[in-house]
Amino acid sequence: MNAATADPLRRYTKQDYLELLDQSEHKYDYLDGEVRTMAGGTVAHNTILDNTTFALRLLARGCQIKGSETAIAVAAANRYHFPDVSAVCDTPTYEQGGIARLTNPALIVEVLSETSAAYDRGEKFSAYRQLPSFREYLLIDSRKLIVETYFREEKDLWRIGNSYDLGQVVRLRSLGINLPLQDIYLNVVFGGGE
Repeated sequence: MNAATADPLRRYTKQDYLELLDQSEHKYDYLDGEVRTMAGGTVAHNTILDNTTFALRLLARGCQIKGSETAIAVAAANRYHFPDVSAVCDTPTYEQGGIARLTNPALIVEVLSETSAAYDRGEKFSAYRQLPSFREYLLIDSRKLIVETYFREEKDLWRIGNSYDLGQVVRLRSLGINLPLQDIYLNVVFGGGE
C-alpha cells in the first residue's frame, strides 16, 4: 500500500483528515479544513523531548504521560494537534475511532524550534486554551536554555514563569511536581545543527 500524503491546496473534512492519518506515515495537524505536515526534529529537539518525557514519567505519579503519537482534539476549534508531550491526571477521554485523540489533557509540552516557535506560542496555544481540562503549557526552547510555563489560575487568567539556569526547577502545578532544568537539558548541545 502506498503511503498517503497531504495536498496543501485541498480543504479537508474531519473524516478526510482521519482517513489521511490512517493511510500516512506522517503526522499532520488539522486546522478546520487545512492540513499541515509536522516536521522532524533536530538532535537537540529530540534529546530534550526524550529527557522531558522520561523525567515526567518518573516524577508524575498518578498521571499518564502521552508521547507525540497522541493527538489532542480541540472540538471547539475543529482542530487536531500532535504536541510533543501531554499529560492527563484524570481518566483519559478520547474521541472514538482511529488514532488516539485525547480530549482532556491537563499539561501540554512543546519543544520549540526555529520553525515552530511562533506557531506553538500563538495559534496552537490559542486552540489549546479552549480545552476546559487544559491547565498548563510548558514551552522548552531547543536553541537556547529557556523554559516558559503558563498556568491557568482562572478561566482567562494565566500565570507566566520563565527559567534560564540549569540549577532551577520548573514547578508544574498541574502535576504537582518540580522538573529540574538539568534533567530537561541533559546532554543537549546547542547549535549542533542536525
